[in-house]
Amino acid sequence: MILSMPAQAWLFVTTVMVGVAVGVFYDFFRVLRRTASHGKWAVQLEDLFFWLAVTVLVFYYMLHRNYGEIRFFALLGMGLGVVLYFVTVSRLIVKVCVAVVEYLKRVITAVVRIILLPLRLLLAFLAPPVRKAGQFVHKRLRGLKRYGRMKARKTARNWAVIRKKV
Repeated sequence: MILSMPAQAWLFVTTVMVGVAVGVFYDFFRVLRRTASHGKWAVQLEDLFFWLAVTVLVFYYMLHRNYGEIRFFALLGMGLGVVLYFVTVSRLIVKVCVAVVEYLKRVITAVVRIILLPLRLLLAFLAPPVRKAGQFVHKRLRGLKRYGRMKARKTARNWAVIRKKV
């Protein structure tokens, strides 16, 4: 389909915006990686998810806005949008998001600690009696263990005597 010049200009502008959206989406993963520890496999899975999502987004955009035609200036616009985003505001956005996430982690940790304070106090109050009961049970079990060993030896001796007699 032939697009008019204003339609092509609008397509270029929107592809630049799609490129910026791809950059923002990638920064989400950058923030996630900086705030939570990841293994190598988790990073690989995140990258796979990112590229699959970007592929679907670009395919959907090209299919509906560009009528399925691949135009060089549309691809150039997406690339330009990503590059402009990373050169201009990406570092600032990542720093701010990481700071916000770290602050939220501290706030949530403090709130959870406050909520769990009564439980921690109850456990601290109950710990000495439970520890004494555990020591008492441990002593009794240790005595039972010795008694069991003595009985096992005695039974083994009795079986040995019985075997000799038979």
